[in-house]
Amino acid sequence: MRKLVFHLQTTLNNCTSKADGTFWEPFPWGEQETARLNEHFRQADTWVLSRKFYEAIVPWWDQVAAGETPTGMDTVTSADREFGRLQHRLTKVVFSNTLESDADRLIIGGDIAAELAALKQRPGKDILMSCGPSTLAPLAMTPGLIDEYLLAVSPAVVGAGPRLFEDVTDDLALQLVDSTVFNRGALLLRYRVVE
Repeated sequence: MRKLVFHLQTTLNNCTSKADGTFWEPFPWGEQETARLNEHFRQADTWVLSRKFYEAIVPWWDQVAAGETPTGMDTVTSADREFGRLQHRLTKVVFSNTLESDADRLIIGGDIAAELAALKQRPGKDILMSCGPSTLAPLAMTPGLIDEYLLAVSPAVVGAGPRLFEDVTDDLALQLVDSTVFNRGALLLRYRVVE
């Protein structure tokens, strides 16, 4: 069975963004960090995203994959180009009740946990998933659904913003299986869910 690996950037106090939805500054993520993350993305063939994440992330990184430099990105490194190519080749599955499936994406809605459980049964490599806290909570509390958490933790504390596990009401036991500490102070942590 395929593994479902939740991935997201967070702060030391588990905020996934500032209250206005923007990232914290400074955002200590560069070529070294991206190169390490690429190792994890190479192990996957599917990326499941909430609609909001899909619309913000995929077009931006598709520009990088096409050799362009998106607005707001000063320098594009070789690791960035590789990440753009890696994410571009992944099958995209999007949680949405408003978008329609097309050649670039498969749309799922309704019972998302059941849809993801069925996706895990299909042949393939790891499935990455990125979404906000309110979407994550019921999925995190579904026994056996999420296998691992891949969290990029920035050395920052945000005063107000959504917290990664704020809507999770069940206890989750996790075992650290991999960790990387970067020169700029960020961490990449991979946890396995302990059943």
